[in-house]
Amino acid sequence: MAGSFWHHSAPGRVRRAAKAKDAESLWSAWSSYLVKRKKPERLDRLFAAKRSPLLWAPTEGAFDRGTAALIEQLAGLDSKRASSATKTNWDRDAAGWIADSEGAGRDSGLGLEAAAWAAALPELAGVITSSVWWSLLDHLVALCVEASAWPVEELPLIQQLLAGEVALTLAYGLPEITTCRKMARRARRSLSAGMIDLLDGQGLPRAEHMPLLRPLLACWTRCRALAHGMKKDCFTRRAGEQFDWAVQQSLRWTRPDGSFVFGAADSGFFDDMITAALGFVDDEDDRRIAAEVLPGKKKASQDRAGRRVLPEASAHSEWSTATVLRGDWARRGPRLSVLYPGHRVLVEWSVDGDVVWSGDWGWEIRRDGKLLEPEGEWQDLCWVSDKDADYLELELELTGGVKINRQMVLAHKDRLVLLADAVLGDVAGRLDYRGWLPLAPSITTRDESDTREVYLTGGRAAVMALPLALSEWRGDDRLGALARTATGLELRQTSDGCSLYCPMLFDFDPRRAGRRRTWRQLTVAASLEIQPADVAVGYRVQLGREQWLIYRSLAPRANRTLLGHNLSTESLVARFDRSGEVEPLIEVE
Repeated sequence: MAGSFWHHSAPGRVRRAAKAKDAESLWSAWSSYLVKRKKPERLDRLFAAKRSPLLWAPTEGAFDRGTAALIEQLAGLDSKRASSATKTNWDRDAAGWIADSEGAGRDSGLGLEAAAWAAALPELAGVITSSVWWSLLDHLVALCVEASAWPVEELPLIQQLLAGEVALTLAYGLPEITTCRKMARRARRSLSAGMIDLLDGQGLPRAEHMPLLRPLLACWTRCRALAHGMKKDCFTRRAGEQFDWAVQQSLRWTRPDGSFVFGAADSGFFDDMITAALGFVDDEDDRRIAAEVLPGKKKASQDRAGRRVLPEASAHSEWSTATVLRGDWARRGPRLSVLYPGHRVLVEWSVDGDVVWSGDWGWEIRRDGKLLEPEGEWQDLCWVSDKDADYLELELELTGGVKINRQMVLAHKDRLVLLADAVLGDVAGRLDYRGWLPLAPSITTRDESDTREVYLTGGRAAVMALPLALSEWRGDDRLGALARTATGLELRQTSDGCSLYCPMLFDFDPRRAGRRRTWRQLTVAASLEIQPADVAVGYRVQLGREQWLIYRSLAPRANRTLLGHNLSTESLVARFDRSGEVEPLIEVE
C-alpha cells in the first residue's frame, strides 16, 4: 500500500506506516483519521432533508430485500457511539453484503445499497475490521468498473448508480486513495454519456424508461451535490443542460397529488428531491413551475405577462414516444399523458386534480370474425399544439392490410377531449371493434336510462362520455354500445365496409352539467352523392348552447360537403360561433 496507492493528501502518518509496511499501524492511523475527519460532509448532510436522499425515488420492487432499512441504518451510523456488539454486527453485515451482492441481480436495489455502503465507508472505518473494510472497498471499486462496461440503454438505472454515483461517492469520500480519486473521471464519463444517451435532448427518456425518470434524476441530483464539493462538475456542459431539462420534465409528468404519472399514488420523497435538484438549476422558470404544479407549494407572485413566458406546458417527443397534452401548468388543470412504445398506447387523463383513467388504451379488431394483429409499432403521424387545442395522431399497421389510426384531442377552452380510433382498410367486410380505457379505481359510472351517454365521477372530476358514432337513444343498439366492463370504459362498434370510425367525446365542463345535450351523425356528400360511412363521417354535437362539428375522412381525401361546408381535409374538429360560422380547433390536411 505504499507508493502511488496513497495520494499526497493522505495524512503523513498513514503514508509513513504504508512505506514501513506496518499494516497494524497503518490501519490504526487511517481509521482514526477517517472517523475524526470533518470534511468532506457525509451525503445525508448535504441536503436539508429528514431522510436519506438514497430513499428519494425508489423503483417498484427496489426495496424488496430490505434495502430501505439498510440505507437508514448506514445513514444513522455513528462510530463514536457504537458498542462492541454493534461493531461485531457491522463486521458481519458488511461481509455478508459482499457475499450476497456477488450473486445478486442487476437491479436498482443493489445500486442503492452499494451507494449507501460507499457513502458510509469513512464512518465504517470505526466499526469494522481492516480486512472487511478493505474487502468492501475493493468490491465497490470492482462493481463500478464492471458497470461502466454495461450498456446504459439496457440497464439505465443500475448502470448510472454503480458506474456513476458509487464511483463518484468513492472519489468524493476517499480522495486520499489514488484509485478512488481517479474514479471521479470515470464517474463523470459514465454520468455524462448516460444522460445524453438516455434522454431525447430535452430531458425526456424513452417511453419504456419513463418510470425511471425520477430515480435517474435522484441519482443525478445526488451526484451534483457530491461534485459541488469537488473541483469539477460531474457532468459535461451538454449533459448539464440535459439535467436542467430533466428537472422540468419531471415536473411536467407529475400528477396533482405529487406522484408520477402511470405510477402508484404515492409521491414518496419527491418534494425533497425536486427542491434539491432546483438548487442546481439556473432557470427561474423551473422554480415557478414547481410552485404551480406541486401540492403545498406557495405560488410565486407574477402578473399575466409573467405567466405567458413560462415554457409550454404541453410537450411531444417522437424519439421518446411520449406526449403530454395540457393547456397550462395549473396543478389541477386537465392533462392527457400518452406513451406509445411498440404496439402499446398508455394514456392517463386527470381533470380537476383527479385521475379518470390510467393504463393501456386497449383495442380488439376483427374483420369477418378474424382477429387482426399488430405488425410493427405505433408511428407518430401528427402533433399540433396551440392556444385552442393539442392534437396527437398515431398509426399502427395490422394484419390483412388494415391500419388503426388513433386521434387524441384536448380542446382547452372548450373543455373537451376527443379520443377516436379509425380502422382503415381497402377490403370490404364485417368490422367488429372493441376499445377500452382503464378507469381509475375511484371513478364511478352512471348510465342514463334513455340515452347513450355515460357519466364518470370521482373526487372533483365530473365527466360525460358521448359515443358519437352510436345512436343517441339507448333503445337502438344495432351499431354497438358504450358501457363499463371489467376492462374499464368499453366502446363496441360494428359495421360493414372497408373502414370504421370509433369516436368518444368527453365533456368535463361542470357548467354544462344538467343542460340539454344531443348529437347527430351528419350526411356527407361528394358530387351531389351521399357518401357511405366507410368513406367519410361527420357529427354535430350540442351541449347547452354550444355546438361543435367533427369530421373524419376514411378514404383518400376529396372535396366533400358537410352542412353546406366544402371540405378537402382529413380531419376537422371545430366549434360553431354565435353567428353559426365554423371556427376550426384542429384541422388536419
